[in-house]
Order: sequence, then structure tokens, then C-alpha cells
Amino acid sequence: MRQARGRLINVTAPTARVAVPFAAPISASKAALAWLSEALRLELSPFGIPVIQVEPGGTRTEIFTKAATAERASLAGADPSVVALYRPSLEAVAASTAKQPLDPVSKATDAIVAAVLDRRPRTHYLAGNARLFATLARLPRGTRDRLLARTLGLPR
Repeated sequence: MRQARGRLINVTAPTARVAVPFAAPISASKAALAWLSEALRLELSPFGIPVIQVEPGGTRTEIFTKAATAERASLAGADPSVVALYRPSLEAVAASTAKQPLDPVSKATDAIVAAVLDRRPRTHYLAGNARLFATLARLPRGTRDRLLARTLGLPR
């Protein structure tokens, strides 16, 4: 990397900034990647190796279909009394998520290409609807929680 004057580009997600109910694993993994990127950016800076985060928003890919299939399989094998406790929230989140507009893949790929080609790359590239989460992340926690709960149709 030093010899080639390369750069390290990690693709994170808005859930690294704002944890979304029923998406804890992706929120946790993307937050870990974002903070790894932050630490590496400082560690590699003396060697002239930029570490860049690209943060695309929700993108039209198969991930949501795959997640829904995995959710159904998981719920099918779970204790029905436990599933009954969560069913209203799960259904509310699924209905809300289905209404959310997703960006075309080109929004993410354009940001990645810019991170690769920019002569002076930024440390962070937001793409598409990720900007909404960046705004949400700056809100006071209570306000953000209420807004997320209301948007997702969750009880408070």
C-alpha cells in the first residue's frame, strides 16, 4: 500500500450512525467497521495511505429479500409464544420498511468510484439517502428515538 500509494476504502452504512430496531447485527457490524476505519485512518496517515469510508443509503439490491427470507425461517423455528410478543413490532417495521424508497445501485457505485479516483479523497462519502441518517444522528437521542419509533410504527 505504501509503495503503490494506495488507499483503503471501506463501505459502511447509515446504521453505523443510527441503530435501527430489529437490525442490531448490521448496525453493530457497520459501526465496528466505521470505527475500525477511523482508527486506521489515523494509524496510516503518516504513511500517506488514506482510509476512506463510503456510506451508501438503502440500495435496491437482493439483501432485503434475503433478509426477509431469513427472518421467516428464523421465526418458523422460534417459540410461538415469544414470536407473538414481537409480531406487532416486526409487522410494523416490515410495513414501514416496505414504504421506504431505495436508491439505485449507481448512487453507491458512483460514491465508490469517486473515493477511488479523487485526487484528494475525502475521509467520508455519503451517497443517496444516507444523508437522512446523518441528519438523524445529529438529533438529541430522545428526539431521534421518538422519530424512529414513530416512523417504524413501534410502541413507545
